[in-house]
Amino acid sequence: MATLPHETARRLDVLGQALAAEEREVRGRVDALLADGSPRTLEERGLLLRKARVLDQRPTLLGRVRVTVGDDQNREGHVDRFDVRAGGVVVMLERDEKGRPVPVGHGVVARRRRGQLQVVFDGVDAARDLDVDDAVDLLRGEDEVTIRRLRDGLDRARAATGRTARLVEVLLGVGPPRATRLPDDDGAALGLHDGALNDDQRRAALHALLAEDVALVHGPPGTGKTHVLVDVIQRCVDRGERVLALCASNAAVDHLALSLLRARPTLALARAGDPARAHEQLEAHTLVGLTEAHPHRQLARDLVDQARALLGGARRRSDRSREAWAREREARVEAGRLFAEARRLERIAADDVLGKTRVLCGTLTGRLDDLLGDDARFDVLVVDEASQALTPAVLCGVPWVGRVVLAGDHKQLPPVVLAAEAARLGLGQTAFATLCAADGKGAVSHMLTEQHRMHEDIMRWPSQASYDGRLVAHPSVAAALLALPGDDGARTSRPAQPLDVIDTAGAGFDEESPPQSPSKENPGEARLVALLVDDLVQAGLSAADIGVITPYAAQSARLQAQLAALVDAGLEVDSVDGFQGREKEAILVSAVRSNVDGEVGFVADARRLNVALTRAKKKLIVIADSATLSSDAGWRSLFDDAIARGCYRSVFEIDGAVA
Repeated sequence: MATLPHETARRLDVLGQALAAEEREVRGRVDALLADGSPRTLEERGLLLRKARVLDQRPTLLGRVRVTVGDDQNREGHVDRFDVRAGGVVVMLERDEKGRPVPVGHGVVARRRRGQLQVVFDGVDAARDLDVDDAVDLLRGEDEVTIRRLRDGLDRARAATGRTARLVEVLLGVGPPRATRLPDDDGAALGLHDGALNDDQRRAALHALLAEDVALVHGPPGTGKTHVLVDVIQRCVDRGERVLALCASNAAVDHLALSLLRARPTLALARAGDPARAHEQLEAHTLVGLTEAHPHRQLARDLVDQARALLGGARRRSDRSREAWAREREARVEAGRLFAEARRLERIAADDVLGKTRVLCGTLTGRLDDLLGDDARFDVLVVDEASQALTPAVLCGVPWVGRVVLAGDHKQLPPVVLAAEAARLGLGQTAFATLCAADGKGAVSHMLTEQHRMHEDIMRWPSQASYDGRLVAHPSVAAALLALPGDDGARTSRPAQPLDVIDTAGAGFDEESPPQSPSKENPGEARLVALLVDDLVQAGLSAADIGVITPYAAQSARLQAQLAALVDAGLEVDSVDGFQGREKEAILVSAVRSNVDGEVGFVADARRLNVALTRAKKKLIVIADSATLSSDAGWRSLFDDAIARGCYRSVFEIDGAVA
């Protein structure tokens, strides 16, 4: 077996050390919660869900189990107080012989609605043993499973040879990618002049289609990055290639897959992963949906039903004699054999479907090795939102492909790294950012510059601060304003002014820390947000067209409670992370921080600020305390720009805003 170059091997070893540090941090956080907090305290902090009632438990494809839990009948509303979002990790707890809570398996929250959570467990026997009306304890956790898959990805990279080894070297920044040989006809021979892309996007598509090993599509907000990828993937399929389209998050996968199907409804596309974690419009394209009528899948369902019946019978026996225990063990052994045979049959059905698939969409850490095996081959790996993907995650998709296209924006939020040691070792430095920084002359990359989302007044400051002033607003959005039927004159929210920076300095809107929580909230800002949202709705804007962004979970919880009726009507209140990649007609940003010491915290992150300010299409309201936030150069620049352009006002100018 060929040996990787020394520098490549060294960087893989450093990433391995970083992942080990991250795993220690993740495990330590869960252990600390169990050791230091009483169940009641953890529950009050929203970190523990105790005695949730199992409403439904059903197996899905390839050993996964989907469990739906709801409120304990004696404690209505306690599921809603559990502070975990869709996509978050939970740890199932059981009691040991001394009554201490111990973790028995990790799951991922697929969906949540009022009073209910749906959790997908992968290979967790304790989840398979649950029955309707059982009580279950869930602790908010960290994603140890993903870290283990990232480590598996590094192991595969260490064993890489040939073409794969070359891609590993390039993605680690050890060797430069080979420059794209751009055609003289600017893509005419590739069909890139058919009107699907503008000139700016066509340049990026050429890199993606003609790259010899790696290409980069740098897509600032609203510039049509996904639009470019959709066109590129279709052209790859048209020339007989198979595409592996992967993203760091399920939301990004769904967005790309839905965009592909809207462009070409007949595309042979499969969505990997459990259907509960996929968009409902993609259900028929999941492996579960695509294998539904396969005869091997039907046999597998029969075996699973038999296994569940065996387990149910074992649980219901009232006889607790030694013979009864023996019979229960035998039932469990037989059920395990049936489950294994069902998985084998499901594997055959899935392989049949995958053999006909031209585009496979999924997450970078979504059990690709189990799903594809060693012999599957794709021509190109396309990674959307690559700037949010850890380098080991990108490496997870490399063994099956011949070249790589990375699309993202390293001026927006990076991937989350919890451990300081992991950050020091460079875990948060993504392959996308590394390659972008090294490609100053555009040998393998192109930055899109024409944006189709924001009014030019909203765009201007982010363009100057993050993109060297290169963004240009397309004529269709440059002067587009809210069209509100109920706007009959001057209003508190000033809907006809695209950018509105409201300074709360001196108003006494001080930040607070809720009991037993490191998060922050600001009741004064929350009241002002509610006033402005209500004003926009009264003017005729649909609640579903409004988003409220705040960097702190405590402020988000306060606003969701305060605006509950509008949330039910479609208003979205979420973190900066939750809004990345999304847009609304109107966005309100509550910065929260307001203190005499000028402490800004992570609100000072320029990438976080860039994301928050680029979600709005026609109206952006920023609520912030200049006395506190001007200690940060970025925020100070925003306030100065707003004043210079007449987009600034004090909260004291708003009737009823200050008590």
